[in-house]
Amino acid sequence: RRLIQLSGRERRFKADVNHRLSSRVLKFFPNAFMGIEQLEGVRERTQKASRSNSSEKQRKSNRRHSTWAYRELHNFLGYKAPLFGSMVVKVDAHFTSQACPKCGHTCRENRPNKGLMFRCVSCGYELHSDLVGARNLSLRALLVRQDWISTGLLSETPDVSDVENKAARLKRYAELRWSPDAN
Repeated sequence: RRLIQLSGRERRFKADVNHRLSSRVLKFFPNAFMGIEQLEGVRERTQKASRSNSSEKQRKSNRRHSTWAYRELHNFLGYKAPLFGSMVVKVDAHFTSQACPKCGHTCRENRPNKGLMFRCVSCGYELHSDLVGARNLSLRALLVRQDWISTGLLSETPDVSDVENKAARLKRYAELRWSPDAN
């Protein structure tokens, strides 16, 4: 009974944090067009295999991070956005942290040792990798918005069904450029 009670408390805590976070974001950015990553398989990518020499504290931390409710946060943002006059669309997340927002060059060497610094091997652009990923996501969200304005059709989730569509999308993403004058 105690374990069931504790698991329910953890679940309610996560739901409460996701509710508060989604409300705070939408209150801070009312009437916004937001692009969020379409995250598939996050749990599998974030779970680290426990090493025999890892501490119990590290294993608990890995377990806690791998069970966070990403999809729940996306759902909360999705249903609350119209209440604040905003719109949330899912954006393709392929290579967002490996693509240079300045020149469009994409390769693994742009992230040396998968570290926190991004350094483009083509143009030398250097920035924190999380900021590079955020800039690439915002450029892709603007591309979705532009397609929506020109066609009148809005796909709230990207079509990742076949290889040809993915190749065409990645080619379009490589043509996007981030202006240093943009805010």
